[in-house]
Amino acid sequence: MVFLKKVYKEILIYPISTLCSDRVDYMKKKMAFGLLLAAVFVLSAVMPLAVRNVAAGDGIVNRYALIVGISDYKSISDLSYCDEDANDWFNQLDPRYDCVVLGDATNYYVQYDGVATEYAVKQAIANMVAIADEDDEIVFASSGHGGATKGKVRNSFLCMWDCGSGENGENGYLYDYEMAPLFENAVCKWFIFLDHCNSGGMNEVMGYANKANGYMTTTCTALGYGYDYTPGLNGAWTYFFLEIAWQQYYGGSYTVSMETIFDYALSIYPYDNKDLPQEFDGNTAAAFYL
Repeated sequence: MVFLKKVYKEILIYPISTLCSDRVDYMKKKMAFGLLLAAVFVLSAVMPLAVRNVAAGDGIVNRYALIVGISDYKSISDLSYCDEDANDWFNQLDPRYDCVVLGDATNYYVQYDGVATEYAVKQAIANMVAIADEDDEIVFASSGHGGATKGKVRNSFLCMWDCGSGENGENGYLYDYEMAPLFENAVCKWFIFLDHCNSGGMNEVMGYANKANGYMTTTCTALGYGYDYTPGLNGAWTYFFLEIAWQQYYGGSYTVSMETIFDYALSIYPYDNKDLPQEFDGNTAAAFYL
């Protein structure tokens, strides 16, 4: 019999950032990979975010992915399997996508390009958007803590590695209203996958004119939780969407739409109500493929 403990990936912000999180220690899976691909992702503390120069398609499809997985945080409580989520996304997307992987400074990553500070993540998203033309595709897949402000108006955010003790002029909280503008000028196809608490509230990105180019799925509603899922040794939504639905049931095929993968994963997902995964489809008249 498998006993499952819930580990929330949520941080709630009160008027002065009061952090709360449950922590359960799990035995981590460490996968044996034949070859460690090492890379250095250099980010200047004074480098401004890339400026978008809109380019028409050149007839060549280039694909770029930013993968974030943070298990061991700089200042707040840790999680167990977000680094494994990052490795699984990399194994699915590489070499079809040119991947950048940002994580923590402790765990093993198949490819590791630097620490996932808020600044580094913003810069990497902006860089993808800046170089992708109308023929191209970009992916942002992220796993870690998340949360929301407390009050009548709740603003969801993703906790980056430096959450609570920000670096390079940032505070470590990537808010919905900060993430959305990074995608506003994207002329390419874009896919966002968020395995963070409260990530259903990160949907402001669907308020722009280019929403028809996009598809986003999150592990829960704006009020819900994401979980470390011990039986799968992953974040729960990463496990059911990526590993069970896309890779195992559909063989990792790129001929299967994200909507189809979502529907199957949702049908077997063990949590519901506020913790039910969400789908934000910018063009419901057409299936979305990577």
